[in-house]
Amino acid sequence: MTARLLEGKTALVTGGGTGVGRGIARSLLQHGARVTLAARRLDVLEETATLLTSEIDGAQVAFTGCDVTVEEEVTAAVASAAASDGHLDIAVANAGTGAPGPILALDAEQWRLVNDLNVLGTALTIKHAALAMKERGGSIVTISTVESVKVAKYMAAYTVTKAAMESLVHCAALELAPFAIRVNCIRPGYVPTEGTALAFNEEDAQQLIDITPLGRSGRAEEIGEAVVYFCAESGTWVTGQILAVDGGMGIPEGVSFEKLCRTLYGDELMDSCTRPTEKR
Repeated sequence: MTARLLEGKTALVTGGGTGVGRGIARSLLQHGARVTLAARRLDVLEETATLLTSEIDGAQVAFTGCDVTVEEEVTAAVASAAASDGHLDIAVANAGTGAPGPILALDAEQWRLVNDLNVLGTALTIKHAALAMKERGGSIVTISTVESVKVAKYMAAYTVTKAAMESLVHCAALELAPFAIRVNCIRPGYVPTEGTALAFNEEDAQQLIDITPLGRSGRAEEIGEAVVYFCAESGTWVTGQILAVDGGMGIPEGVSFEKLCRTLYGDELMDSCTRPTEKR
């Protein structure tokens, strides 16, 4: 049975209808939080709310339409999430997007779209969540990407705006600390979702797994459990941190000296050091 580390807390999850957002909401609910899902598509939110309610005994799930680039809608979403007790304890700024393409081909509208969602939308979510938390503190978590530090070619808009969002986390953590509001960030690796299924073919997905040291893709709930850490009692002295939950993908790997070591130590010893006897 899951320990209910967030019993009685209220939470808002933007981009909560699908993928990583849904996984985060599931983890928060399993730990006892009351969760409000926010996104632009009400039909998707309703489907997710129904699913989560059926999966989790006693789950308290609400949903509200919200375009995080529109300040009035963010204000309303925060108010909706806080309505049950007049206070918001947790906000997860998960809504985001990307625009694949060469820098030489990306136009101004594509840059604006990605910047508005990833930077402006996160900034507005932090602002209005913090205003709702000023009286007694709270936890804000943003969702970045391993590509903010391990740059991918032809994903410049996504990479640049997620890196900017991580800088925003540091700024907000400093400014909001006097109000006991903690601001942290999760940096996921490759997590298969509805969105990645549209963006990546099987070969692309396998390439991402191949460069992940732990040899597999992640699960949305694993991102959710990292969010829980920041929001539970265990994270009350943690702020301004970027936590990589990526299977090791973000490790700045250099060249391998395996060939040299095989010359020095022989294949038998090196095989015992480099090749697991069975797949974990």
